[in-house]
Amino acid sequence: MEFKNIQEDNNCDCITNAYQDNESTYALKTMKDFIRIQDFNSYWDKGKRPVNINDCEEVCSLKGVSVSILNESTKEDVISIYRELFPLAPKYKPYFGIVKFYESSGVVKHTPNDGNIHHYDFYKSDTFDFAKVNVIQIIELHQCLS
Repeated sequence: MEFKNIQEDNNCDCITNAYQDNESTYALKTMKDFIRIQDFNSYWDKGKRPVNINDCEEVCSLKGVSVSILNESTKEDVISIYRELFPLAPKYKPYFGIVKFYESSGVVKHTPNDGNIHHYDFYKSDTFDFAKVNVIQIIELHQCLS
């Protein structure tokens, strides 16, 4: 797998300690009841840049797509965290996508933070194709059963 897009425009090695994971399921916040290419755009893809380009922790955070590992032991916690982060509001109806990545889609790195110990950054490979991601289920976030 190549990661020229991740390494472009910075001197950071974002994929150190990252690994390919095609077995685990991950949660992803979406705005529709189906997966779109936009759902895999990182903040960097959307044009956001760090104040300091040499702050590799921030650069790598912006280059990665936020996901959370989802299994029987994390499910309730992850749903609760997502509900808090993405509250229901008029004209705003977040969805909770459950996905598995395919071989050569990219790599994940555990990047826990104060709000979510199950957080991972997903770094797309240069040949990433969102249509090949295995979508297991998409549920309206505030309808999810814990």
